[in-house]
Amino acid sequence: MRLLRDFISGLIHSHSLLERVTAFLITALILVVVQPDEGLFKYEYQRGRPWMHDDLVAPFDFAIRKPKDVFEKELDQVRDRAPIYLRKDTAVNAAAQRQLRRGLASAMAIDTTDTRSAQRFRAQLATAQTALNDVMVRGIVQGGSELTARRPQQPVYVLIGNTATETDPADLLSATQAYELAMRTVAAGAQTDEKALGQALAASISHNVAFDAATTKAMLDDELRGVSATQGMIPEGLSVIKRGELVDQQRWQVLESLRQEYEGQKAGTGAGLFLRLGQLLIIGLCLMLLYLFLQKFRPEVLASSRQVVFILLMMSVTVLMALLVRKVARLDLYMVPFCLMPVVVRSFFDTRVALFTYLLALIMVAFHAPNSYEFMFLELTAGIMALFTLADMHHRSRLFLSLIIVFCTYAIGLMGMTAMHEGTLADMDPRTLRYLGASVGLTLLAYPLIFLSEKVFGFVSDLTLLELSNSNHPLLRRLAAEAPGTFQHSLQVANLAEMAVYEVGGNALLVRTGALFHDVGKLDAPIYFIENQLHGMNPHDDMPFEESAAVIIGHVKKGLQLARKHDLPESVTDFIRTHHGTSTVGYFYRNFLKQYPEREADRAKFTYPGPRPWTKEMAVLMIADSVEAASRSLKTYDQETITQLVDRIIDHQMAEGQYDEADITLAEIGRIRKLFKAKLLNIYHVRAEYPD
Repeated sequence: MRLLRDFISGLIHSHSLLERVTAFLITALILVVVQPDEGLFKYEYQRGRPWMHDDLVAPFDFAIRKPKDVFEKELDQVRDRAPIYLRKDTAVNAAAQRQLRRGLASAMAIDTTDTRSAQRFRAQLATAQTALNDVMVRGIVQGGSELTARRPQQPVYVLIGNTATETDPADLLSATQAYELAMRTVAAGAQTDEKALGQALAASISHNVAFDAATTKAMLDDELRGVSATQGMIPEGLSVIKRGELVDQQRWQVLESLRQEYEGQKAGTGAGLFLRLGQLLIIGLCLMLLYLFLQKFRPEVLASSRQVVFILLMMSVTVLMALLVRKVARLDLYMVPFCLMPVVVRSFFDTRVALFTYLLALIMVAFHAPNSYEFMFLELTAGIMALFTLADMHHRSRLFLSLIIVFCTYAIGLMGMTAMHEGTLADMDPRTLRYLGASVGLTLLAYPLIFLSEKVFGFVSDLTLLELSNSNHPLLRRLAAEAPGTFQHSLQVANLAEMAVYEVGGNALLVRTGALFHDVGKLDAPIYFIENQLHGMNPHDDMPFEESAAVIIGHVKKGLQLARKHDLPESVTDFIRTHHGTSTVGYFYRNFLKQYPEREADRAKFTYPGPRPWTKEMAVLMIADSVEAASRSLKTYDQETITQLVDRIIDHQMAEGQYDEADITLAEIGRIRKLFKAKLLNIYHVRAEYPD
């Protein structure tokens, strides 16, 4: 009840929360609409295990489907012996004969007024016509690749009109073979002009037989439709299986047939309403669990509508892919790259968020998955393994190595399931392994999806942070060249902050990247910052304290401008915005009070605009920045001075409330104190004092 009251109270007082709740409701409606309007078989069973339910009686007449591998084998047998149809065009022969007459007359240069010449032409023409007719009657095939690729058991038919005649493919000729055969006929004749006849025949021989793809496909489809997918019937009222009986291969096939028949039936009007209501309740419950999880353990994620929409979108796409594949007969559910979701979500969120959302998505898919227990086991173990092996994606090769491990996880799980169900590994379906391999390969789409998510939602992945943290980034190269002191300071801060985040938990790569860029605003006037001043020249000596403070404070605003110019991600820009919080430029403020005790100081002119850090990483950077900068001003470096420095800075920032909005605890701050003291001692090579 308390959770419900908090939810309603928040809904009333927060428009932002209303937006996120609306996103949850829209997601629920979309997922319900795309659900199949078919009932779900209410019994769970596994091959090789006893039937744990009450006696099952056939509720209606249904056909026993053939095992999938048997049915596919029969279809393959039909394809292996499917006839190949060729079509002969008889009109080509007449056209070739006319071409032969013209070509021979031209080749022999016939004088029509010379009787002997005309007689000789007619004799040569008769020989050529006989040779041409012989090869055209046998058939001259165009192409012929279909015949080359045919299997021995496939018959070949030649169609003339609507009449099909079976033909030996060896009797058909290519254009080259037809010409050679015709020339042999010509050479066998008496007193033939082989040169002229050869020219005329070469120009006249044409293809008159071609592959008839439409007829071949139509006849194959007709034969495939004739293959029965069933092997017997179970009449209504007949016992299907009794409680305690072993679900062997035969009973399992009968149960699968009943399940498919049951789930394939469309629900009636009344039943359909209850079906949709049940789907809405199940999906709504899953989404409510997601909401409560985010509210309890990741309120910062729930506070961002952009992040909520992204998580809901990833869940919806995963469920939609599964439902779409399930509707395509030639595709298998195991081909869906389910591991793609936790990999992409993990790129922007922590492992717990990725795992919980992945689990809920699998639950919504499993309701429509055959052998739902086996499906959940394989996909959940593979997803968990993907998350474990992808603790970070700092190296692109990690994804390839992770996918190999995921595939091995699939294979081991499938082998275990097969051994449990069948009692042997000989019956393991290799096609399922191929489907799982395809899903692993499709998981490589994580790279473009991560890039697309960064552009659409403004997120930052570890891969992007790794690229930004490279010192060859244009902004960092400029910082090293124009403000070398600031660059060295940023490197030291990055090292300190990264080690501290490793110590207390958080995104170490994010804080390192933010530390490298946190002071880029000093590029606008590097000489005004002490770490870049040489030979003791300090321009602040000739400036009023208010102006000096304005220049120092202004580096935050200048840094934000440079960050926008160079398209730095918002999560990195936030470190520029918050690394001084709402603290005061103490040096100039104290000097102002000392020099003008009679004047009332406007503290706002000496105070950074903020905001204060609101994440652990930002708080760590603030501490590291202040400690590293102050440590450079120490006159002596020993354990006592460094300890006092670190304690003074952290205590002062805590007294000002700089960490109040960040999710960092006192215990974590204590560990950071200890770490920074030790690291500063190492940096300045101070040896600890030994007791007397």
